Amino acid sequence: MQPKGTGKAFRIIIFTLTALMICYAFYHSAMPAYASAEESEGVLSFVTDFFNNFGISVELTDHIIRKTAHFIEYFIIGGLLLSCAYSFDRFKTYRFMVQVLFFGLLTAVIDETIQLFSDGRSGQISDVWLDFSGVITGAGIMLLFYFIYTRTKKKDKKKKAN
Repeated sequence: MQPKGTGKAFRIIIFTLTALMICYAFYHSAMPAYASAEESEGVLSFVTDFFNNFGISVELTDHIIRKTAHFIEYFIIGGLLLSCAYSFDRFKTYRFMVQVLFFGLLTAVIDETIQLFSDGRSGQISDVWLDFSGVITGAGIMLLFYFIYTRTKKKDKKKKAN
C-alpha cells in the first residue's frame, strides 16, 4: 500500500532523473581523452579563478578535478537511486539498500568498462571504488534525509490529530 503523497508522478520524475544522470556519466566516459582533458582543464581554470577571486590560493591539479567530478557524479547517482527506492516505500526505504548499492556498483563498473573502448582512455579499478564510495555516501545521506523527513511528518500528523 502506497502512503498518501507517494505518487506515480514522483516515481516517474525520479526514475527519469536517475536515468539521465547515469547517461550523463556514461556520455563523459565515452569522450575521447583529448576532449575529457579539455573539459577538465576548463573546470580547473574556473575553480582556481573562483578561489582566487576570494583571495584564496589553491593548489589543484587536473587529477584532483577528475576524481572529485567522479565522486560528485556518483554521489548524485547514489542519492537518486535511493530516491527511486523511496518512491516505492517511504517508511522502510532501507529495505532496498542492497538493490541501490548493487545498481550503483553495476553503473560504476559499466562506466569504467566504457572507458576501455574510448580513444586514449582506460578503465581503472580504483575509479570503480571511488565511484562506489560516492554512491554509498549519496545513498546514505539521502536515507538519513528521508528518515528525518518521514519522522517529522509522522510527528506533525500526531500533533494535528491531538
